[in-house]
Amino acid sequence: MKAIPTRPGGHLANVPIKVFLIAQSQINRGELRKWVRHIGAKKFALPDKKVVSGPSAIVGVGAKRCYNSFEVGLNPNITKVRDDWSDYLLNVLKQGHGSVLEHASFTLAIEGVSRVFTGEMNRHRAGWAISEGSMRFIRFDKKIPWWLPTSLQPNAGDNPELARKKKETVKIFRKAFKHQEDCYAEMLAVWEMDESDKNFHYKKVVTSCLRRIVGMGVATGGIWTGNARALRHVITMRTEPGAEEEIAYVFSRVAEIMTAREPLLFPDFVKNEAGTWIPRFRKV
Repeated sequence: MKAIPTRPGGHLANVPIKVFLIAQSQINRGELRKWVRHIGAKKFALPDKKVVSGPSAIVGVGAKRCYNSFEVGLNPNITKVRDDWSDYLLNVLKQGHGSVLEHASFTLAIEGVSRVFTGEMNRHRAGWAISEGSMRFIRFDKKIPWWLPTSLQPNAGDNPELARKKKETVKIFRKAFKHQEDCYAEMLAVWEMDESDKNFHYKKVVTSCLRRIVGMGVATGGIWTGNARALRHVITMRTEPGAEEEIAYVFSRVAEIMTAREPLLFPDFVKNEAGTWIPRFRKV
């Protein structure tokens, strides 16, 4: 079964996937001014924060410190500096000076994704901090949430046979999750989880046991903090045609957010017709 291109659109399951950019690096401009004066850059000043964001500024000053290129004369080897920050940061990417991108970090809250997604995503440990919803502590109530893969969502171009197979598969998906819900509810009753005499430790132990019958398709969420270099890498790798469809769906949305919010750090990404985000400068 061929996956539909990963684009936001019609969810048939009971939860959608949502991505929120909830935090990012910021500059302490007062301390930065003290620092650059301390190292002899008397004339250097950051552009307005509306022109250069905190993450972009951190990357830029990191690169400038590597070469002492805050201004002409600070490093005798340098006779000119780029005043345009867009040109400057584009050159950082062009030169493959990727280590400075690690100074800028972004925190994404991602909800509605499955354990299939988190199993794939959490392999990207380098450059990432991960806080995922714990099924040891979080108990399900009446519903076990899930998201329908894009490959099973209706598409106007489907032939009748493919449309039939998708429809039948969705019915089986719903039946499978309904069965899990029923079994989960039965075990909650067996262990009297709603009785007032059950303390948190008891509930934690039972919840940890019950999670074992819940499939990998269950919807979960958490927050992932990644530096700009790690983000560029995952967007590149996980929106390729061979990527797992759910992580490709998520990181296509992440790419849309990052290219819109941080055009100086993600200026070279272009989305092709297949939904792949391709950077001009891949190795940074």
